[in-house]
Amino acid sequence: MPTRPFGIFAIGVVLALACPTAQGQDEALRRAVLTLVQVNITTQTLGSPESVVIGNMVLRDYRPTVIGWFPSTGIVIDDKGHVVTFVGYRWVDIDARNPRVEIVDGQGQKHSAKLVGIDQNMRVAVVLCQGMALKKTPLCERCEMKNGVAVVLPAQDSSKAPQLESAQIVSVSTGGDSSVGGGWAIKINRPMSAIGAPILNAQNQVIGLIADQPTGAASTNSRVDVVNVDILSVPQMLSSANKIIKAGGDIQTGWLGVNVNSDVDSRAGVTIDSVERDGPAYKAGLLSNDVIVRWNGVAIHDLDKFIKMIQDTPLGSKAVMDVRRQGKALTLSAVIEARKPPDPSEKLIFEFPDLMALPGAQIAAGDARLQTSLGIQIVLLTPQLAESLQMPVQTGLLVASVNKQTAFDLAGVLAGDIILGVDDVQVGDPLTFYDHIQTRGWGSNLVLRLLRKGKELKKTVQLPKLPGFSRKHPSR
Repeated sequence: MPTRPFGIFAIGVVLALACPTAQGQDEALRRAVLTLVQVNITTQTLGSPESVVIGNMVLRDYRPTVIGWFPSTGIVIDDKGHVVTFVGYRWVDIDARNPRVEIVDGQGQKHSAKLVGIDQNMRVAVVLCQGMALKKTPLCERCEMKNGVAVVLPAQDSSKAPQLESAQIVSVSTGGDSSVGGGWAIKINRPMSAIGAPILNAQNQVIGLIADQPTGAASTNSRVDVVNVDILSVPQMLSSANKIIKAGGDIQTGWLGVNVNSDVDSRAGVTIDSVERDGPAYKAGLLSNDVIVRWNGVAIHDLDKFIKMIQDTPLGSKAVMDVRRQGKALTLSAVIEARKPPDPSEKLIFEFPDLMALPGAQIAAGDARLQTSLGIQIVLLTPQLAESLQMPVQTGLLVASVNKQTAFDLAGVLAGDIILGVDDVQVGDPLTFYDHIQTRGWGSNLVLRLLRKGKELKKTVQLPKLPGFSRKHPSR
């Protein structure tokens, strides 16, 4: 299945209101919002000795430290400091990596925390705040979403009270994203890019989180666009959280080890795009372009339901697959396993503009793992890497690539630039860089001190007010 890069979950709030917001409701909203927290999960992985490739040149014996940053909105569910947050498919990159966890409360105070576990099916994580009690978030466990309810989306600005923007729920149906296990599927008449943002009712209680924005928005008339939004309800989150806390770790789901082709009609079966080596499907003999038409005797007519079948298959049990291969029917059996931890030694392949003109190296295009919705990939510049790239300095953050039409691209930051400092603060590693961004807040300006082709310059970057999120589908 084609994948897209992860982005950053924004801390936004959606309020379901039955009447206009009064001054008293504004104060109640403020108090409720202050109980929401930001959960920052950071992973640090040591790459393999052959993980950095520049053109045809492999930097052997150089092991880069790859840092992943995963911020999301958290809801405090009890007086013990347990926080539940929707991490989406990013759990694949977080799981089994002993991450560092930090909680930022509504007052901006930072607290250390630990990851309790992840529900791989529901895609939520539970973290536990350590050393300080957090105020429990008001939750509505028996709320309903109804057609025609007015909703409000505050603008993202951490320095002011929420600025409300109105919208309207056009329709509501039960079910939502089937891979999330239910909830609500709503249609709303305005774009909502805050995946993971909480939804509140008129009593300022959280009733759910935005889990997805399926494609295929329609129009109710020539002037109003309708956007699809899937909601993960509070009862679902609490059910997952209780399972994680009781187990003291992850809630694992079945894994077949395949990527499926989502562009092919699945009503007559699911087409396999690729098979992961040494996974259950590989051991069973499944091949690319095979079409699975039945799973344990059940005909497959829907991709999401097929994914759910795999996830619900008990670990260690045998799944019988009726397969069509080049027009021929055959039957294969696979023993379902838990997902294996991702390989931390994926290659970092640098992409620089032509004007960089590094001596003796033709730079190859590729995809680095240091990717965020900021649209910039950065790598810690060490003396060894600086010498290999013939850089004039030996410390700083090397800009590996910049996505088009993102904040850093619009500010004029180029691949090949070296970030020496931000807002007069020296940044010696990617983690410090990301931490500084968090202290500034979305929508603020950053002043970068850069080194480009031997000359220092400054660039002002305006951070987006509401960072977006693109979901990534791991193999099934």
